[in-house]
Amino acid sequence: MITTESITSYIEGLTGHPLNRDEGVQHGSAQREVRRVLVSWMATADALSYAGKEGFDLFLAHESLYYPYDAYIRQDNPPGWENWRTNRQRRELLERHDLVLLRAHGSLDEICIFDDFAALLGLGSPVQAKGLPPTVPFGGLAKVYEIEPCPLAELAARVKQRLKMPALRVSASQGMGQVVRRVGLPWGGLGLFVNVGYQQQVIELGCDVLIAGEGDDYGFRFSAECGIPMIETGHEISENPGLEHFSRMLQKHFPQIAVGFYECQPSWEMA
Repeated sequence: MITTESITSYIEGLTGHPLNRDEGVQHGSAQREVRRVLVSWMATADALSYAGKEGFDLFLAHESLYYPYDAYIRQDNPPGWENWRTNRQRRELLERHDLVLLRAHGSLDEICIFDDFAALLGLGSPVQAKGLPPTVPFGGLAKVYEIEPCPLAELAARVKQRLKMPALRVSASQGMGQVVRRVGLPWGGLGLFVNVGYQQQVIELGCDVLIAGEGDDYGFRFSAECGIPMIETGHEISENPGLEHFSRMLQKHFPQIAVGFYECQPSWEMA
């Protein structure tokens, strides 16, 4: 019998370590039998409704289930956070459809999400980070990639084409003509100001341009003041390929269950 614990053990076998503190079963029982599992970037209301409609019993999410971020394990949540409409709606959908929620965050980054983002961008072999202590968050995934020197405008156009995006945000403190040659990848949410420590890691490795998932004003300014531009793609856009890849891995390893993938789209649009 396949259970959520079986899925967890598979993930831990691939990474070589237990699930991280922010991962694990966050709704339902780890011992319940799994016949159908849906992999998705986030347990949004739309994704949970789809899971219920299609008869899935396990929802494997990459991102935080509730707000504020990591509310499930935080001790400083504001009063009443459980009944915020977004949180209440998600909980009610999990209950209505009798879904188990398993979060696999950094573990899936290690297994395939980071490398699949690099592959999506057409980058070659990375320059591995060396000398970073194991206690540094994401230390093992701090890599830079060498490309043929080109103007920032050319690289941005290439990224836009490969990701089929109509437009990109780019910080260019030295102008779009700045020649770049070493790429750092703050994928997912590592372009945000709360994660500038990751930017610092790849800057120390000698990158001269960043291609990020999601960024914000503070995050853009951190690297810009170092003379390093950042191209933003999108949080989901940078991680969906790896999550879809993992759903295929899961299906191959557990052929006796059905595995699906739900592609979360960006929450914004250009107008």
